Amino acid sequence: MKCCCMDGKSAGLAVGRWALGVLFFFAGLGKIMGGVGGFVSGYLVPAYSKTFLPATLVTAYGYALPWVELVLGVGLILGICRNCMLFTTALTLLSLAFGKMLVQDHTTVANIFLYLILAVILLIKGDDDTWRLRRKSEPDKKDTGCCCN
Repeated sequence: MKCCCMDGKSAGLAVGRWALGVLFFFAGLGKIMGGVGGFVSGYLVPAYSKTFLPATLVTAYGYALPWVELVLGVGLILGICRNCMLFTTALTLLSLAFGKMLVQDHTTVANIFLYLILAVILLIKGDDDTWRLRRKSEPDKKDTGCCCN
C-alpha cells in the first residue's frame, strides 16, 4: 500500500522556497520595525564608509532593502510570480554578498552564498514546485490528490 498524499519533490521545493521567504520576510520586518532610518544611519552608512561606495548610494540601498526583503518574503511564501521572485531574491543575495565582500566579512559572504545556492536550485527546479497560489484558470501540472490504495 502506497500513500501518495503529497509529491515529495514538490513538497521539498516548496519548503525550500518557504524557508527563503520566511528569512526575507523577517529580515525586512525587523529592519522596518526597528526603524529603517536607524538601520541606515546607525549601521549601514558607517559600515560602508571606508569602501568606494558613495554614501548616497548606500543610503538609497538601505532605505529600499527592508521593503524589497518584505515583498520578496511574502512573494516566496505565497508562490506569487515564483520564478521572478526567486530571480530577484538571487540578485538581492548577490548584492548583499558584494557589500560584505567590500568590508571583508567573509563568514557572512559564505552564509549568503548558501542561501544563493538554495535560490538557484529552486529556480532551476521551479517547474516541479506546484505548491503555490494559482489563478483559477491555471491547471495543476499533475494531480497529487490524496489517494491511499
